[in-house]
Amino acid sequence: GNILYYKYKQDKPYNLLFMINYEHNELVLEFTGKILLDKYPNLINQNNIKDCLSQINKLGLCYLDIDAIIHNSEVVKCDVTKDVEFDCIDRILKNIRPNIVNHNKWKDKPYRGKEGIVLGNIAKTPKHKKRLIIYDKAKELNSADNKEFLLACTNSEEILLYFKNKIRFELNLNTMEQIRLLLNIPNNSLMSVLNSCGNPILSVIDEALVYSDFQESPMTLRDYEHSLLLKECNYDLSAVEAKIRTLVSKNTCIKRVMQPYKEVYAQIQASSCQRLNIRELIA
Repeated sequence: GNILYYKYKQDKPYNLLFMINYEHNELVLEFTGKILLDKYPNLINQNNIKDCLSQINKLGLCYLDIDAIIHNSEVVKCDVTKDVEFDCIDRILKNIRPNIVNHNKWKDKPYRGKEGIVLGNIAKTPKHKKRLIIYDKAKELNSADNKEFLLACTNSEEILLYFKNKIRFELNLNTMEQIRLLLNIPNNSLMSVLNSCGNPILSVIDEALVYSDFQESPMTLRDYEHSLLLKECNYDLSAVEAKIRTLVSKNTCIKRVMQPYKEVYAQIQASSCQRLNIRELIA
């Protein structure tokens, strides 16, 4: 006969969930940057967090004590986001796989068809699990899923124009310990998270990808031999690594054996387009 909790959830025109839990005497809020509507390009930050909470109050479903939440709440999950202006996402996507530092520890897979890529590590515990999504933000915003969001904005054309040629890097942080570690903050208070000067996306890229100071040079006979295996594996370095593992002893340093193949692959890529270092886009 007792009410345990109230729960409300919506996914359009923006994602919102709140739960008033009487058993634990707590309020749980979850929302995305689209809750800012016309101010969406600014993303959620220390200057507009009040706007996010005010938007929830406007729904009339409950009343939030905004000042109390800002000064007495903790972030248990969050997505760290950076939008980078770049006109060719294909160059970024093609650059990921050949530069993965270890294909046994990091995997990549398509995101939303072929619009982006998910780069994640293989980890057993949530606090060590990392998931970075890279995708064309303009294409995602123009999808049918966002039709109601754009209709709810008064400046939808300006928003679409802003995100033209924007590539979004989105890192999921799923535990409180992971948030503190990657944002380099002492606690999980809301304002500590929003005021962080850390660059966790760059940290993950540095951990997952490796870039050598490769300089284009004429191809040698050994390079040509390496290129034949690359071609046989359809220029998929993970397939090359898998093939090599079947041909060498277990004690062989795979990273050392793979390095010439990565260099030749980079040389082949450089012959058709300027070499790209993703790290430089995020730093």
